[in-house]
Amino acid sequence: MGLASKLMHDTSFETMRTFVRVHLGAARGAQLEVLDFGSQVVDEQGRSYRELFDDPSWHYRGLDIVAGHNVDVAVDDPYAWDAIPADSIDVVVSGQAFEHVEYFWASMFEIVRVLKPGGLATIIAPAGGFEHRYPVDCWRFYPDGARAIAGYVGCEVVDVFTDWQHGEWDDTILVARKPEWDLDGRLRFAGRALMQRRILHPGSGEHEAELPRPDIVAEPSILRTAEPGALTASLERLRDARVARAELAEEEARAAAAAEAQRIDDEREAAIEARIAAEAERIASERLESMTPVRVYGDVRKKVSDLVGDDNREKYKRWRGRT
Repeated sequence: MGLASKLMHDTSFETMRTFVRVHLGAARGAQLEVLDFGSQVVDEQGRSYRELFDDPSWHYRGLDIVAGHNVDVAVDDPYAWDAIPADSIDVVVSGQAFEHVEYFWASMFEIVRVLKPGGLATIIAPAGGFEHRYPVDCWRFYPDGARAIAGYVGCEVVDVFTDWQHGEWDDTILVARKPEWDLDGRLRFAGRALMQRRILHPGSGEHEAELPRPDIVAEPSILRTAEPGALTASLERLRDARVARAELAEEEARAAAAAEAQRIDDEREAAIEARIAAEAERIASERLESMTPVRVYGDVRKKVSDLVGDDNREKYKRWRGRT
């Protein structure tokens, strides 16, 4: 089973669409290498991010730990993507995968390894939602946690946003930029990445040759100038507009419900008044000659009381101005 969540919910798709518009819009027509970690599409899911990266100049590849629909690169290990060279990718995206990765921080080292200097890592993961083991469901991510992920691998935070009012999942999005490290920075990252691999694969040097060489300075990504906070501001505006629409719809629904309740009450009052008038007319016509007006009135009230029943008697009193 792959890393992709069973549910590529609409909120995640729209958040990634906004990322593409805000941070990649200026790169349309330019060469971009895009890698999607946890890209497999299952039957129930039905969609992927691929269609968002449809510019002819962009090269999108899906990566997962199994072959399948929307998987261009299948790797044996989610913590060692040796099929992808270091410093070769402009943007790594991942949606609804990190909660299914047991040691997501190790995968984050791989994301940073394959990014060009100045390249962007864009992670969408739920802050809430029900358990969905696919095959495991390990984590939920809050803004502080997203910042901690970036800090752990030495990346710069470009955007962090959690949409707390977007339905069941409340997705968190992190956009982190790989720094253009000097030699000391490259050495430090390579050493920590090597240590991470040895922790997960003790006694094995199988993947060490694929780590970046600190003595080689890669060409930086054209995304190095992505504006910090731009995506957050855009997502906040979208959230505020959505919340305002929801509040207006709720207010309109309350008004409609109140109007309907009043209509029902008015109809019930009119029906009772009609029954009262009809009963009074019937009694009066039958017994007027043999009864005094007081007795007619009393008899009518008793009949009305029987007609309206206990539930409506107090309402009727209020309608007639009595307490």
